Amino acid sequence: MGIFKHLQNEVQEREKREGITLADLLELDPPLRRLMNRVTRYGEMTVPRAVELLEDTPENLTQMLNTLAEKGYLLREKGPEGWVYRVHLARKRGTSLPPGVWSALGSQLQPAPSDASEEESEDVVDTDVP
Repeated sequence: MGIFKHLQNEVQEREKREGITLADLLELDPPLRRLMNRVTRYGEMTVPRAVELLEDTPENLTQMLNTLAEKGYLLREKGPEGWVYRVHLARKRGTSLPPGVWSALGSQLQPAPSDASEEESEDVVDTDVP
């Protein structure tokens, strides 16, 4: 296996483990999105509960839940009544500003008008007083 293929596989595996983001949810097909919304709303979902809520066949919903689990969007655990699916939310990634943003902003910032008027009032001398 080449290094590119190895790195690509590693990135895909890492993406699977990260969970679902809002952007991922928006990219899902409508039936999968609807199912994810239900699992998110109820906190966890079993196939019988999904059948009851979504009025679909157990086979179809099992396939959809497993697809979401394979993508890393759901965590699957064995429960007393079968598989239990829970939402796996992605951690929020930290954001960072580009290095030059503060220097670019600093050159465009001007002192507030109230600061300038206070400085001028101290320097003004009333010459009309006898």
